[in-house]
Formats: sequence, structure tokens, C-alpha cells
Amino acid sequence: MAEINRLEEAYQWNISRLGDAFGLHRDTVRKRLKAAGVVPAATRNGANVYALKDAGPALFGDTQGGWGENPDQLHPTDRQAWYQSELSRVKLEKEMRLLVPVEEAHREMSRLSKAVASGLDSLADMLERDAGLPPEAIELVETTTDALREQMYQAIIEDDGEGELADG
Repeated sequence: MAEINRLEEAYQWNISRLGDAFGLHRDTVRKRLKAAGVVPAATRNGANVYALKDAGPALFGDTQGGWGENPDQLHPTDRQAWYQSELSRVKLEKEMRLLVPVEEAHREMSRLSKAVASGLDSLADMLERDAGLPPEAIELVETTTDALREQMYQAIIEDDGEGELADG
């Protein structure tokens, strides 16, 4: 192994070592460093070495033109490949039930809201009948559950209004 005279030299690696450390081919490392404009930190044994602090972002950052890039700026064949991969990803997520249609999500939220509202409606009656609470306590429960139902309603209305603004 090469002799290291200063601590910062320990964090300066050549293309082969960068490739080995990160599981990338030398050509990929070279291409990404060049695309990011990373300049060698020094030359050691006739080979350029790069500071890890500069090489890391170049190898794995947004400079790769990967996921963060606007697909409309890609070359047509790359853009087609990107859209095909996105369609495949969406299809897989649907099959794995990680992605559900908006209508199904609305239907399930509606079922949940109805179940909660029904439970809130019957809560005061159950407490009066089963727990024997006095009329003052029942009135407090009814007032509280009515306020909760109103809060839920207002939250739904506000969300619908925001969705319409985003769509329009």
C-alpha cells in the first residue's frame, strides 16, 4: 500500500480505488468525475487522485442526470426509456398495492369517515345506557362529539378546496 504522509492524502483516491470502494466500473467513475468537472487533487505514482469530498457528490449526486433530471430535457431515446421505466414502476407499485387509484382511496376514506361518524353518534346513547352517566355528562359527550364531527367535516371541505385549486 502507498505511504501516506499527510492525513488528507488518506482521503485522496485514484479512479481504480474509487471504483472498487463504491462497486462501480472504472469507466463509470471516470465519466462521472469528468461530467461533474471534478479536478484531481494531486498526482500520486503517475495517477491522478481525487479528494473523496469532491468525488462522492460527483459519483452519487444530482450531477449524474438521473432521477432528479427533467425527462423532457433527455435525448429522445433516453426519454422513451425513462417513460417506459416509469410505466413499469407504476404497474409494479399497483400490483404490490403500494399505489391505489384515487377513486378507491376516496371510497375507503368515505367508509372510514362513516364508521367514525356512526360511532360518535351512538357514543352518548351507549354511555347513558351502559355506563349510567348523568344527563350533564351525556350533554358534554354530545357537545364534544358534535364538535369533533364538525372538525372532521371542515377538514374534508378544506382538503377538497385545496385539491380544486391545485387542479384548476
